[in-house]
Amino acid sequence: MYGEKLFKGVGYPTPVSIPEDTSCLILQVPADAAWWGITVGLLYSLILEWNWQQFEGGLERDVAAARWQTMLEDALEVAATTNSCNAPTNVPTPYWDEDQDVEDEAPPETQTWYGYVTDPEVPPGELTFVEQASIWAFTGFLALATWEIGAAPAILFNTIAPSFVLAVRRGDAGAIIRILVDGQDAATVDTSAMTEGDVAYQAIIADPAFETHDLMLVQVS
Repeated sequence: MYGEKLFKGVGYPTPVSIPEDTSCLILQVPADAAWWGITVGLLYSLILEWNWQQFEGGLERDVAAARWQTMLEDALEVAATTNSCNAPTNVPTPYWDEDQDVEDEAPPETQTWYGYVTDPEVPPGELTFVEQASIWAFTGFLALATWEIGAAPAILFNTIAPSFVLAVRRGDAGAIIRILVDGQDAATVDTSAMTEGDVAYQAIIADPAFETHDLMLVQVS
């Protein structure tokens, strides 16, 4: 509880704000009209303001209900137009080889960049990368790991650039980022001494004997 109830009835507590950023939850509803009716009916109940209760510091009940209505309408529009749990949502590429590549995007199913490793501290040859873009969220072209999966968020991609600079941003908590190039440890960046939002820059020089280079970033802790 985050405050004293102002509304003494029964209902869901109103949040304190409405963030501009959004994230996704996919409900895989059984393909049957009865199941869809029950599911949409439950979701519909929260567009009715009397199903909310306001706490001190929380939003007004009608504001929360209106935002929920927008959420529901958007979800039903997607369901009506795609009828798929795998509708493509573009995510940003994690690198740029040339100026014209900046702000490239691609559907998750066509790329293999974002995922996790099962054990972030094993030797390079023993790292196992698992593709899973769904554990990441994207704000502009900033990738954020969003799911505690009992493993380590990782980014793996291939580039033609023989040398480059990586920008590692400190989030709300410090982290140790392990950087591997062509299957070998190349650098480690520790953001724990940085202020939230600050960026550390790490120069990388790859072996020029290779035409392309595999780069992996792993969040160790």
